[in-house]
Amino acid sequence: MTDPVATFTEEIVFKDEAPGGFDRYARAQAVITNALIARLPRLGFGAAPIGNLYQPVSDAQAGAAVAAALDAGVTYFDTAPHYGFGLSEQRLGQALSRLDPKAEALVSTKVGRLLRPVDPAAAGDVRHGFAQAAPFEPEFDYSYDAILRSVEDSRRRLGRERIDILLVHDLGRLTHGEAHRQRFDAFMNGGYRALRELRDAGVVGAVGLGVNECGVAEEALEAGAFDLILLAGRYTLLEQGALDSLLPLCAARGVGLVAGGPFNSGVLARGAGEAGPSRYDYEAAPPEVLQRVARLEAVCARFDTPLAAAALQFPLGHPQVASVIPGLASAAQVATARRLLDLVLPEALWDALRDEGLLRADAPVPGRAPGPLVLLSDADNVLVCAGPVRAGDRLTIDGVVVIAPEDAPMGHKLARRDLAPGERVLKYGAPIGAMTAPAARGALVHSHNLRSNYIPAEGGEDFEGGNG
Repeated sequence: MTDPVATFTEEIVFKDEAPGGFDRYARAQAVITNALIARLPRLGFGAAPIGNLYQPVSDAQAGAAVAAALDAGVTYFDTAPHYGFGLSEQRLGQALSRLDPKAEALVSTKVGRLLRPVDPAAAGDVRHGFAQAAPFEPEFDYSYDAILRSVEDSRRRLGRERIDILLVHDLGRLTHGEAHRQRFDAFMNGGYRALRELRDAGVVGAVGLGVNECGVAEEALEAGAFDLILLAGRYTLLEQGALDSLLPLCAARGVGLVAGGPFNSGVLARGAGEAGPSRYDYEAAPPEVLQRVARLEAVCARFDTPLAAAALQFPLGHPQVASVIPGLASAAQVATARRLLDLVLPEALWDALRDEGLLRADAPVPGRAPGPLVLLSDADNVLVCAGPVRAGDRLTIDGVVVIAPEDAPMGHKLARRDLAPGERVLKYGAPIGAMTAPAARGALVHSHNLRSNYIPAEGGEDFEGGNG
């Protein structure tokens, strides 16, 4: 599920706003092969709250939230049959039919549960976290026939012939426990084929997973071909474990990642000291989480930065992250999310968070992008600096974060991977020389370690305006 922003503090004073804030997040060195995923807006709309997540929302409020999103340039909406048991899809579809009759906005929905009708009188007030939801009970089913039926039901509720992005919902041990292997195999042996057929037929534009854990995403990427991982709550200011292997694997496979749950179910929006319940992973936040959130708040306060702004912007620092989607329930929350994303945050904030042990050293962050680095041909083993790189800059090269060991002026080359003495250096897909000394990934490749085919060892200029 995407987390709600019902806990936003909407009285935040915003300072130093930058026009066109979304453009500050360059996707340098991103490897996303599906064109639809590559053009997702940086801010998306998580539609679980308009399915009455935790608390009821009126039809009018839901429609106003969607309208505010479109007005704010938010053109990506994520929903699911599970959200209010069809209510979120229905409300989103009704709003978009009025506000987006040409279906230009992008919509993702999910499969993996079928909705079984129940007696409205017996439905209860709150079920599976949704209040006053539609009279259906969700049942897991990842089979071929169930996926096709779920898509038809979603198309009807959304009022759309085509679904832009179709995600398999809540696979993994966190949801299914000991039944994980059975559920996963049922999908790979049945539902996966349905996804591929739907994409090949043009009924959907991209396919992927919508999950709350890294392990099952990696398992799926090893077992099949996907365009997108929507990862909820596992790449945030509180948790950066996706850097270990999932994000590098996404880069290697050309898979984009959408960061759901950027507030970890609300605690990073609400903070540790606010009155009332703070949620983490859809439950009451445990003391150790609240303590860490308090430390994050304290560092942010030193830089006059709302914690919610840092939390919303942080995932977008990674070039493989295509979009971040907080859950939004009202027009006011849409406006708050947009303004939080547009705030210019001091670069020193991220350094301070690292110094306090609150942010991993290898986590890319928003702000000034070193370079950027340009790959001239897929066959190349060097990258060209389109701007200056400073020693200590964090560079993302093919999904792997490395620390620049030295300065590199614009136009110079950096090793795309570890290079050995005698190895040919490829640029524009053609050899330009050979290494005379080793160079680690991200190191400068220049006359001190390169014997050029075109220029003397001690000088000359290459086509990018720097020394060869």
